[in-house]
Amino acid sequence: MKKNRSSFIALLFALTLFIACAGSRDSAPEGGDMADAPCTECGTQGDIVLKITDEKFYREWNQVAFSRIDSNAVVGVFPALKVTATRPEDCKMCHSFSADALDFDLARVEDSLFAKAFPKMQRDLMIVGMRVPDADSAYVDSLSVKLLAEKFVEGKRLDDVTPWEERDGVEQTIARQLPFKLKELLNGIASRYELRYLTIPLVLNVEMDPDLGKKGGFTWQIVWSMWDARYGELVALTYSKFTAATTTRVAPEKEWATPFASRLWKLLNTDVAHFENH
Repeated sequence: MKKNRSSFIALLFALTLFIACAGSRDSAPEGGDMADAPCTECGTQGDIVLKITDEKFYREWNQVAFSRIDSNAVVGVFPALKVTATRPEDCKMCHSFSADALDFDLARVEDSLFAKAFPKMQRDLMIVGMRVPDADSAYVDSLSVKLLAEKFVEGKRLDDVTPWEERDGVEQTIARQLPFKLKELLNGIASRYELRYLTIPLVLNVEMDPDLGKKGGFTWQIVWSMWDARYGELVALTYSKFTAATTTRVAPEKEWATPFASRLWKLLNTDVAHFENH
């Protein structure tokens, strides 16, 4: 069954992602609990309007791999492998904020953009009960740990953001040679589940700050990647970090990934055939 329609994915994630995904989840309030109580601090009308500051970014494309993307292929969609959601104890607007809620909101954005960029591409969720059989639950549970532990750029692990932080403001085309173990792991996933591509948010860190802007805000940090699993190649990767502060009196109690949408779209929509590194 094809799952590249946003409405279907949104419903599917709402029903299954939070109980079935294999990634690491770390909701880290500084005390208190995350009970879903009515929000008296969130505002009742209008859109969440954010001002983006302190932005850092890095983007790269494998020019050959990106140019030959097969829009009719199957892409396996991973939940974020490592999510950290942090909020202060006295954050009254954070009732809906959690690691799983962040991952769900990111999936909403990602699916919408992929449907726009590659409308014929079949997107299958890499969670137990979907593309992944129930019998593979233990295997999938170990995948995030194995992937994040693999060495990549400068011999650093995939969950290490420092290689991308150090390249702030850089956009480039580059063909990286993957370490054998990482390439073998990607090949194994492709063969096991008959996939061509994998989309993997490697790291997602979000921290809520009630004192930002007029009604609070948050800091966002992500490493998002796309791989040609069959050939064992990184197709594209983006690092994005910024501060988002409200400019109106409507709190950011949902849609945290919305500012990242335009940044991910730039990665997916770039014509690498005429791209100049800078």
